[in-house]
Amino acid sequence: MASSVPHEPRWEPDTPPAEIALWRWAVGQLGPEVRVLPQVAMTVGGGGRTEEAEADLVILDPEHGVTVVEVKGGTVSYDATQAQWRRREAGAAVIRDPVQQAKRVRSKLRDALGAAGVPIERVALRWAVAVPECRLDAPGEPVLGDAQLWDALAADRLAARYRRTCGPLEYGEQPLGEDLTARIADVLRGRSRTGRPSLAAVLGEHEEQVRIHTESHRNVLHHFAAHPHVLVRGAAGTGKTVLALEAAVQYASLGQRVLLVCWNVVLGRWLRDALRGRLAEIGSPVAAQVTHDPRGRVVVAHVAALAESVVGAYPADGIDRGNWFYEQLPEVLTPAVTGGEFDVVVLDEAQDLSELWVLTVASLVARGGRWYAFADGQQDLFDADASLPDFLEVEHELRENFRNSPAIASFAAAFGQVELDCVTGDGPPVRYVAVPGDRVVGRAGEIARKLRRDERLNDRDLAVLWLFHNPSKGAPDELARVALGDGLIATNSASFKGMERPAVVLGLDLDEQREIDADDVRRAIYAASTRARSMLVVLGDPDQVARFGFDELAAALRAARDGWPEGRS
Repeated sequence: MASSVPHEPRWEPDTPPAEIALWRWAVGQLGPEVRVLPQVAMTVGGGGRTEEAEADLVILDPEHGVTVVEVKGGTVSYDATQAQWRRREAGAAVIRDPVQQAKRVRSKLRDALGAAGVPIERVALRWAVAVPECRLDAPGEPVLGDAQLWDALAADRLAARYRRTCGPLEYGEQPLGEDLTARIADVLRGRSRTGRPSLAAVLGEHEEQVRIHTESHRNVLHHFAAHPHVLVRGAAGTGKTVLALEAAVQYASLGQRVLLVCWNVVLGRWLRDALRGRLAEIGSPVAAQVTHDPRGRVVVAHVAALAESVVGAYPADGIDRGNWFYEQLPEVLTPAVTGGEFDVVVLDEAQDLSELWVLTVASLVARGGRWYAFADGQQDLFDADASLPDFLEVEHELRENFRNSPAIASFAAAFGQVELDCVTGDGPPVRYVAVPGDRVVGRAGEIARKLRRDERLNDRDLAVLWLFHNPSKGAPDELARVALGDGLIATNSASFKGMERPAVVLGLDLDEQREIDADDVRRAIYAASTRARSMLVVLGDPDQVARFGFDELAAALRAARDGWPEGRS
């Protein structure tokens, strides 16, 4: 049996079954000296002319050399009259030429190894095309010979097919040997011969712990549910949104009329979908009644939208938007608009609401009804400064961090009070990247692409956040759609408040033209960094960071290697 590097690949959800099948054949049938590397991504070149390539399978053989395999799933055929490859399951649609793909990847692999200083002059580099899900007669040379084709018949005879593909070493070629095999595995996988968990695997393990502890955290609700008016305080990561959602679930499932609101557009959309999903999960028919209609029975929305549903989404020309949102809209939202008061009102991210908005929300609570507000004053990015304790009789404080890894919590603690009692286990260290101030915005996106390519992270796992730069400004609904789907998030700290992703790339955009003070920057870094559950990458200009007095952060950025660092905690 061959060894796989990594030992247990973390397959993407959209990985073709054919690739997984071929990997299993190779591991199961090739000799113990052979190493099998699935889904090998490579970047070759520099100076703005880089090229990317991915090998479906790379086989390293100390007794021979390197074999690159291009895998095609389904029933594949070659149309000799048109010199085209087709797949029957796609309506005989033309597919990319697997022969050219295999040859290109082999060439890029040669370049990548050469750039890494691997002596490849005498390395045997072979290629093959695999179609594990169909029987195919090879078109023959010069297109594809029998020796380079692995079809369904190879399911139990791959070792023989592999030996035929390798053939004898040609003039000047030499066996790889154990040491060179290990070195090539290190270059292509960035790990030792025995293998270490990929970043995606590390994140996966931490994410599973987050899920487990988040589910158990719902039980905290009983500590304060006996009181009708409660202010729940907690630093980022202590599970406030989880409890807000669970409070809405419990009372909605009991037939109460429930209002679940917040200030953030994206969070409001997420809460609505999450509440509907949780109610469906427990089999409650109330799931079908979850709506953003203010007159509904179970209403979930960002609070301004409830008033805007009556008077329109935008102020008239010439009206100050700040005055519109903070002074005029609160007066619109009354029990007459909502069709009466609510038995239970749940307010998440309560620190975002101004005093006038808090009064408005209070007016929607029925006499004898319940009101739960969840807040973290350190995330008051809008200077709302509402006196929440004046409206809520009991305060409950959350003291355990259910979201962030210890490394992320430790980083954020330099910018605000963060619970360092992290119950979800370790994650990877925080990574730092030092870049010039005018490159922070663009470089953040580049790093996200590198994480996707090299670390096998999905778009749905990533958020690119800046402190102030906001490419989604003016399009909050589109940002909400992306956040609720599988898209890559790219926005600023304030717009993503209340939300979270497994990995966050945080750009410290602190150019000298911005009129901001250190406290604003501190709150924005705190809010953005705590959106990361498992991994955080921080990039910025050390000199700009130092001007705001964040000396430790500046030192960490300066200590980072030029380019892509290994990271430090």
